[in-house]
Amino acid sequence: MSRIDHIACCVDQSEASLRGLHHAARVREQSGAARLTAVHLIPPPVYVGVYYPPPEPPSQDIPDWLTEMVADVPDCEIVVVDSYANFPPAEAVAWAKENDVDILVAASHQGFFKRMVMGSFAAYLAYHSECPVLLVPPPVPDEPVEAA
Repeated sequence: MSRIDHIACCVDQSEASLRGLHHAARVREQSGAARLTAVHLIPPPVYVGVYYPPPEPPSQDIPDWLTEMVADVPDCEIVVVDSYANFPPAEAVAWAKENDVDILVAASHQGFFKRMVMGSFAAYLAYHSECPVLLVPPPVPDEPVEAA
C-alpha cells in the first residue's frame, strides 16, 4: 500500500459535511498526510421549461460559509469546482483523479426519498472513484426512533 499524501473531503453547507471534514482531519493527523482539501462542487442549475444558458458562468469565489467551515481545521486548502457541465459526483471523481487524491471523504446524509429520486452522491463516489472512499454516516440518535 502506498503512502497517503492527499486527503480530500467533499463538502456542502450541511452539518454532515462538517462532520465529514472533521473525520478527514483526523485521518490526516493519524496518517501523516501532507494535504487536506475541502472540495465544494457548485451544482448545475435546475431548469423547468425552455433552457437558456446563463449570461455568465457561476462565480467560483469561496463562499463565506466554506471559509467558516474550515476555520478550525489547520492547513486545510479550499477548492471550489464548477460542475455546471457535468454530474457533480462525476466531477468530484474526476477532480480527485486529476489532483492525485489518496483518500476521498464524503458524508452520507441524504434521506431515502432524495436518494431514490436523484441518486446518492456518496454511492457514486464509492463505485466510481479510483482512490479509496471514506463515507461518514450520520450520527446515531441518542433516543431510539419509533416506527410510524
